[in-house]
Amino acid sequence: MEVITATFKIVTPMFIGGADQSPSDGIRPPSVKGALRFWWRALNWGRFRSVHTDDVSALKALHEEEVKLFGGSANTENHVQKGGQGCFLLTVQQPVKWTSREPHLVHPELKTKPAACYLGYGLIRGYGQLERGCINENQTFTVTLTFRDKVDNTVLNALKAFGLLGSLGSRSRHGMGSVALVSLMSGTKEIWSLPRNERSYDAEIRGLFSSLSFPKTEPPFSAFWQNSRIDRLLSANNPYEVLDQFGKKMMDYRSWGQRARGNILPSGSPSEERFKDDHDWFKGLIRNPNFHPERVEFGLPHNYHKGHHHVIPEKHDRRASPLLFHVHLIGKVFWGVSIYLPAQFLPSGEGVVANKVTVPNAVRPRFIPDFLDGRVGDTPTTPKPMAPFRFPFPFKVPVLP
Repeated sequence: MEVITATFKIVTPMFIGGADQSPSDGIRPPSVKGALRFWWRALNWGRFRSVHTDDVSALKALHEEEVKLFGGSANTENHVQKGGQGCFLLTVQQPVKWTSREPHLVHPELKTKPAACYLGYGLIRGYGQLERGCINENQTFTVTLTFRDKVDNTVLNALKAFGLLGSLGSRSRHGMGSVALVSLMSGTKEIWSLPRNERSYDAEIRGLFSSLSFPKTEPPFSAFWQNSRIDRLLSANNPYEVLDQFGKKMMDYRSWGQRARGNILPSGSPSEERFKDDHDWFKGLIRNPNFHPERVEFGLPHNYHKGHHHVIPEKHDRRASPLLFHVHLIGKVFWGVSIYLPAQFLPSGEGVVANKVTVPNAVRPRFIPDFLDGRVGDTPTTPKPMAPFRFPFPFKVPVLP
């Protein structure tokens, strides 16, 4: 047996728990293993797709390999192939008692950061009131992988990707529950340590992808391919400021505002009134029977007016956003990192249900790239070529080539 021990630091509040959603339950092994599965699939899709003629056969081979490594069961054409417990045993060592914040109390770091609260919508009310308890940042936990034979390098790379780009818990795609890998031990020998500057952080990520193949066709799930990208977008001296900066830019880009207050958004900025058709649909001014809001590109469900107007997938509960946001501590600076994984938005033939009316899925990768690369206030109808970039160069640094 070979043992790999990974130490992680929590960078932003983590909303995680058991059935009662209490942070006192801590971080459980299934949560970590689920995160590792996600990053393993994302990293390895290209390897399987490159040797198969179609997505279906590539998916089947990918799932069978995943079962061998992580355990579980995989459906094959004729039977269910049992995977047992996979090639390693995963355990989590954590503090006897986490420092945490209880629900219904005001989080002192969030009460003056409404845009950061926006990223935690459903977990955090305006002015920092917590709907759920959370584990505080700046605490560490350790994950041990005990391999039954030799260490599998694809699992090790998934562990690194999780520690460089990943998060745990609710709203993890919005930066909550971000984690940073501090060290990796093989037995008693350290084989990896925390990057000390931006250049070494970028080099570690590029190293993960140096031997991977990038398919040219859109994958059927969130995975790395030719159009994927990783960017360092912005930085600050504390993680809450990073969340607030990113949340403000997201809010300014997506929100319409309210005429009653002069169309000033909660972020304090004037509304760009970018998604006029979405606004008019909500107000009942668009009669196109095949219309659904354009902003669903950022994920489903997409609700309006406190959930009274629903936009959901036709056959699924949700479609997670293809844009992930992660906060990472590099040296003494906190960086906001985006991971964009465009993929098939919904399975072929599945529509979008907008206010109980099923309409064709018309989502195309358009608005998220514009959000990442565009200029403030620049819309197709009102171009502003001299406006500042939303994420100004040279601070927006592409991590992938």
